[in-house]
Amino acid sequence: MSPDPTGLSWKGYEGQDYEGFWIGPGKHYLDLLERGIAAHTLPGGDAVLEIGAGFGRLGSCYVGRYHQVHMVEPASNLRDIAQHTYGDRVNYHDASVFDLPFADGTFDGVLMVRVFHHLSDPDAALREIHRVIRAGGRLVFNYSNKRNLARIPRYLAGGGASPFSRDMETYNSVLIGHHPQHVEGMLEQIGFVIREQYAVGVMDKAVERMPWLGRVMTPSLAAARFAARFRLSPSQFIVAEKR
Repeated sequence: MSPDPTGLSWKGYEGQDYEGFWIGPGKHYLDLLERGIAAHTLPGGDAVLEIGAGFGRLGSCYVGRYHQVHMVEPASNLRDIAQHTYGDRVNYHDASVFDLPFADGTFDGVLMVRVFHHLSDPDAALREIHRVIRAGGRLVFNYSNKRNLARIPRYLAGGGASPFSRDMETYNSVLIGHHPQHVEGMLEQIGFVIREQYAVGVMDKAVERMPWLGRVMTPSLAAARFAARFRLSPSQFIVAEKR
């Protein structure tokens, strides 16, 4: 399963059981936190778009809050599941983030979760998203943070690539890591203003090892927002507005 070199037409999740990925105490905790972020940061409006919507996992966070709802997902099996769940409340599209089938300034909100780390040309993707968002509209997305708490000690002990370099790092055939300053710089240059950030991908690993933790604590948006200040989590969520 390797992406096409341009990232324009990759259908990496075609035929995969992506629902099964979310089974287990750690994944349940992670799902709750990501749902919480999406619901909190997408308040409602005229039109919303989710890019890489998969089987519609996050759809309940915004369906019903916007007059028009669009989901883009290249994998036909995942689109079918989403359509079965939401029916005609959602418009479904087989499209690329690099060539979105929408007019300029269409959306109040755009959500893109677990997609950025697959993109070989993230700058082009962000520019295309910027095109379809209205002035003052909101983009909520996450990226794989190469400068995280697991990779820094490993590098300092003499193993692996530097997590401090600001270039993109290809982890494997389908995953790409980014330095926080690289992503934030792209957003600023393209015309976005960062409003909030959330740290994700730490406590879910602890819950996976010790499931009882998931029964005594729930994900906290306040804690995730505080931890995001340090830019050290494996996954960093950004809430940005179009200038």
